[in-house]
Amino acid sequence: MISTTTDSTATTTPAGGGSRAHDAAELLRAWTATGGQLFDRERATREGHNYATGRDAVTAAIDTLDWLPLPAGGSLVLPFSPGEGIKALVADLGLTHVSRVAWNGSVDVRDDVEHSRSLYGLYGIEAIDNGFPIRVYAVDRGTDLLVVAVDAPWQLAIELDPELGQAGAGE
Repeated sequence: MISTTTDSTATTTPAGGGSRAHDAAELLRAWTATGGQLFDRERATREGHNYATGRDAVTAAIDTLDWLPLPAGGSLVLPFSPGEGIKALVADLGLTHVSRVAWNGSVDVRDDVEHSRSLYGLYGIEAIDNGFPIRVYAVDRGTDLLVVAVDAPWQLAIELDPELGQAGAGE
């Protein structure tokens, strides 16, 4: 269970007692349609924006996440906002075997046309979903949580991000 400073009723079952970390080399990064659009510099420019933040910045932020194992049969206490955000993601995605979470990341989003800058929170959830090890990454924009990328075995990653299959076919 992930708990915050308020009482929680959301529970998850730690995968492998929360002790096994999945080898990142086994997983392929798939960008969701939302993540692909949000961090696509070319598309943003076509639509009159100039996002200085691309997938490379998100990937760099993902690489800095500190993962915390979920204790077997216990609870993990997190600050309110990330804790509630992660609980909501776990519930919305129907994840039942969560092994680790990360909440310390951020992505600096800059729009040079609108002269605006935002700092989005970045969360990670590592779980087993339908027998597949996965890592889900979401940005917290303050008003909503958006799943932007998923690390998954290639079979599942290609289903989530068809561009991965096209890139592999052209090699």
